[in-house]
Amino acid sequence: MNIGSLVAESLISLRKNKIRTALSMLGIIIGVGAVITLVAMAHATQTRIQDEIARMGDDWMWVGYWGMGHGGVRKGDVERKPNQTKEDAQAIVEQCSAVRAATPTNQMGQPVKSSYNNYQTFVMGAYPCYHDIRRWDVDSGRKLNDADEANCAPVCCIGLTAARELFGSINPVGEEITVKNSRFTIVGLLSFKGQADRRDNDDIILFPYMTFQRKVAGSEVSGSMLVAAKHGADPKIAESQVRNLLRQRHSLREDDPDDFRLRSVSESAALKEESSESFEWLLKMVAGVSLVVGGIGIMNIMLVSVTERTREIGLRMAIGANGLDIMLQFLVEAIVLCTMGGIIGMGAGVGFTYGLTGWKGYETEVSYWIAGIALGFAFATGVFFGFYPAWRASRLDPIEALRYE
Repeated sequence: MNIGSLVAESLISLRKNKIRTALSMLGIIIGVGAVITLVAMAHATQTRIQDEIARMGDDWMWVGYWGMGHGGVRKGDVERKPNQTKEDAQAIVEQCSAVRAATPTNQMGQPVKSSYNNYQTFVMGAYPCYHDIRRWDVDSGRKLNDADEANCAPVCCIGLTAARELFGSINPVGEEITVKNSRFTIVGLLSFKGQADRRDNDDIILFPYMTFQRKVAGSEVSGSMLVAAKHGADPKIAESQVRNLLRQRHSLREDDPDDFRLRSVSESAALKEESSESFEWLLKMVAGVSLVVGGIGIMNIMLVSVTERTREIGLRMAIGANGLDIMLQFLVEAIVLCTMGGIIGMGAGVGFTYGLTGWKGYETEVSYWIAGIALGFAFATGVFFGFYPAWRASRLDPIEALRYE
């Protein structure tokens, strides 16, 4: 008997019990649909995290001095040297071989005025290398440069959120803003950065460091730095070099705690990536369990079918069918049942996934190769869970089968 005949006969047999066939396929439909939907959600989450890491960079670190405990006393801005971050940043670039750039930073919330609106946003002073450290390009205009820093130029670059609030749909490049009674010309519109750690990174205005210190910060002392490792260098080596140099420059003894905080973004990025991968594997396991449960249901139904069709099996054997013919008959029936459920489940999973995106706004990313794998797994489920009932049918004694009531 050829495969075509076996498939046709399987379809005829399955149509005889439509409700049982539909209920049998339901487990496979749910399993395959769950695989596609859950993996689509996991892929979207992983892609979003990877995009966030690509936008933010994963080779830089933040160094902060404010509020550190030392000898039972909280060391605040008053106890910190006004130029400490500037001098430390310069020393880091000169003496740390694994570092490519460093900048002091000073940031605060300030009301900002434009010709169109007033808005409270974050304003920051940093060296031009800040663009490189944070991988922050501009959509229009230009970046801050060394000439701006050297000349204390009254210029700035503005983030998308701040630009929207201050200028609406108008291109802000060339417009002026007022901060603390000083006027600044916008020379660049910063590219999109999005949200990270519950903060809108586009809600910011960036100034040359010395311009910011003289015209905006006033007595507010810089309390942090950003440091970036060289391309291709291990960020952990750069972190170790920075920590050792700062301890040396701050005259700390071996048993003294650090008088600064150092937070590496590479560790945070790696943790997010690892969490995303764990989440994806968890969803895959849940979906896989659904398929296994569906497969067990198929095995149960096929065993019932073998019992119900014992006389039919005996009659086939009596007119010349051998054990292999009987086994193939029931095995193909189980495969057809699972494959049909897999095809329906694939359509349901893709449709439900797009429905989640359109209706609820959930982030999803359909992977058609996963859909193909899920369909293949449904086929394999039919082979695996259909084999035992088929083998059992092929082992029946034809005489005893004909006597079966």
